[in-house]
Amino acid sequence: ECQLVNLSKIGQPMAVKTILFDLDDTLILEAPVAHRALEQAGKLAESAASVSPTELTERVLKRARELWRSSPVIDYCREVGISSWEGLWAEFSGDDEHLTWLRGWSATYRFETWSRALSDVGVEDGDLARHLADAFVEIRKGLFEPFPETTTVLEDLRGKVRLVLATNGASDLQRLKLETSGLASYFDEVLVSGDIGYGKPDPRYFEHALRLADAEPDETLMVGDSLERDIRGAQDVGIRGVWVNRKREKPGATLPFAETSSLLELSDLVGGPHPV
Repeated sequence: ECQLVNLSKIGQPMAVKTILFDLDDTLILEAPVAHRALEQAGKLAESAASVSPTELTERVLKRARELWRSSPVIDYCREVGISSWEGLWAEFSGDDEHLTWLRGWSATYRFETWSRALSDVGVEDGDLARHLADAFVEIRKGLFEPFPETTTVLEDLRGKVRLVLATNGASDLQRLKLETSGLASYFDEVLVSGDIGYGKPDPRYFEHALRLADAEPDETLMVGDSLERDIRGAQDVGIRGVWVNRKREKPGATLPFAETSSLLELSDLVGGPHPV
């Protein structure tokens, strides 16, 4: 029976020329920051209409999911990995017909989400719903939080290996997160699923990433927090997956090449000059 290998136990540098990094909840916090932004918007509602920010946040998330899942482009959103809460602040830039549809629907989606959530807590106020929808966009754009070790690790790896950001999501959002969190300069290439129309774990996504980086699978690592999207998808095309398991969960059906609870252990795994 295969045993999960902790990254720190490998012991010697590997022949790694390229590392693909997931973004959300691998390099930067995503879900907790989204909740924090919703709570801040909820405090505006508390001032205006004496509602509980926590209760309103729960209702917004519920109503957003319902509306998101009822849209005619939900399959596309699942394919490229755009969540309902990201839909509350994405611009949906791009030429894809699905993005064009989302761009046209976004104002309605945001208003309806906040309006229905307010109604759930006993407030019927269209003007307040519009205000909160707009306020959330600005609040969320200003909140980014890399994990404490992220910059240290990228600084150390830069120049030793080719670094590629390999993320699902809407292109404008993921690139904004990357720029605003101060991480963009560390990456040689950036691949966002929203730019190509398919995302992790689709094998085509990882094959595209390898072509972009001019990399071979056996000289590449995929580092990410999702066993399904990051690890299984990468290993299906021969890329070794390093599971960022900060919560120390059990792996389940997908067995990664290695796991780590801290990105810092990556620095001991690779060495040598930057590939030409």
